[in-house]
Amino acid sequence: MTPQSSFLYAAPIQPDRKADLRILLSSMNHVPGVVDLRNPLIPFAKFENLHFARLLIVSDLAAADRTVYKLPLTGLPDYLVLMGEIDGEEEAFRHELLRQAKDGVARLFSHCAGFIPGSDLANFLEQSSVQSAANYVNWIGRTVKQEREERALRDTLVAFTDTNGSALRELPPQQMWDSIKTFVRQERQSGRLTLTPLSSMPRGWRLRNFLHLISVPIVLLLLAPLLLLYIPVFLLQLRHREKTDPTVAPPLTPEHAAELESIENYDCTNQFSVFGSLKPGISRIWSMRFFLWITGYAAQHIFNRGNLARVQTIHFARWVPFDGGKRMLFSSIYDGSLESYMDDFINKVGFGLNVTFSNGIGYPRTRWLIFDGCHDEQTFKKVLRRHQLPTEVWYSANPGLTAANKQRNSLIRAGVDAISMDDDEILAWAALI
Repeated sequence: MTPQSSFLYAAPIQPDRKADLRILLSSMNHVPGVVDLRNPLIPFAKFENLHFARLLIVSDLAAADRTVYKLPLTGLPDYLVLMGEIDGEEEAFRHELLRQAKDGVARLFSHCAGFIPGSDLANFLEQSSVQSAANYVNWIGRTVKQEREERALRDTLVAFTDTNGSALRELPPQQMWDSIKTFVRQERQSGRLTLTPLSSMPRGWRLRNFLHLISVPIVLLLLAPLLLLYIPVFLLQLRHREKTDPTVAPPLTPEHAAELESIENYDCTNQFSVFGSLKPGISRIWSMRFFLWITGYAAQHIFNRGNLARVQTIHFARWVPFDGGKRMLFSSIYDGSLESYMDDFINKVGFGLNVTFSNGIGYPRTRWLIFDGCHDEQTFKKVLRRHQLPTEVWYSANPGLTAANKQRNSLIRAGVDAISMDDDEILAWAALI
């Protein structure tokens, strides 16, 4: 298996070239929200290890809200962002990106400050790389190749069972399973079906993962005396801020809502990007960093097998600080409608939303950090929608395949590869086909 990672290249856009950039980005689509896989700038279909990718203009759409904290409205650049989720390391993908689409990438970033035509593009991208504060991967180790092969396996088995259903149902479970496995073996031998053997995680990644697993608890243990002393002070500061933070909840403009809706729900899987300013203050910045540090740890070591605290519809998510942590981009890839996505979070893990988002300007007031906040449902949804960015270009390697579909297909593959199963397990497995 190959672990997943992400990339994000961001560069400030030259203000007088923003309109031209939008036109160029729109040329990469068939229609808004539907990418041309073989567009001449970045032919996404050629990248075998790319799960999802998007190009967007990152702009603080609610920047006017900063005035309630007397924060300046100048010096807030808009960014061109190219980001995605991949199998393997970012550096290897960067080289592949330049091999397949160097001219197109250069043409896109030529609209940005600091870009020099003819300069070392690999170095420019490396310098433009922005690291996430926390990442979530639905299933660490499940590659694009595996997803495609397991999808083909299920499609093949559905066709086989549709044709031979009556005969299979008359067989005892063990014989039915043997018949299906024999059919799969014949399909593989003929070359009509490919199931690449699953490998173990690379040793280097496993070592780094183990060191990360133990290092965070060790650091927390060493910091425990200081944290215990600071917690009462933090709680008093927190409650004071919660009571005095100004409320900011202007209505969502119909034009912005229509722009967002025009690129959503072309597929069962959608993209989501929100960007905004954080409330000022050293304690807020450090508390945000701390909670995202814990979030990243939990996502890597606890919630890495198909759910994020009971939310099972998310493929990938990440929290990315910009401008020295003064602004934040949150992006995710989820199944279903935005309304159901937000409801899922509010109902299942509302405290997590409050912990990670309450330092954003405009977020509904929390109470003791974990209460209220997003449970003011309509205000919360309005705030998110106001900060949500339209994605200019959006790519999915496996359209029509939800996170639940991917897990189902992996279970089908596991049943084909299994050496033994009892009758009940076989019947439960056959029900997946």
